[in-house]
Amino acid sequence: MLRIQYLDKDRFMQQVAASRGSVLLHLANGETCDLKKNSAATELFQMMDAPSKGFDISVTDPADVTGFLHYMLEAGRRERAAC
Repeated sequence: MLRIQYLDKDRFMQQVAASRGSVLLHLANGETCDLKKNSAATELFQMMDAPSKGFDISVTDPADVTGFLHYMLEAGRRERAAC
């Protein structure tokens, strides 16, 4: 499971689209939504603000972890540069 602390929605959704497997968003109530296969969940995600503590995702293809790690590094760098 990966915790996303900084959210650049466009870049994040590009990474979701580029993933080979599913990208599961873990909700606070214990449910999961597949951001790749569930268009309603994707639309809802794009309208929401990221929680201050971040949010958790997991990927079904281990090869996709690297792409999300790169995303997190880039997003964190941009967030700190904006401060």
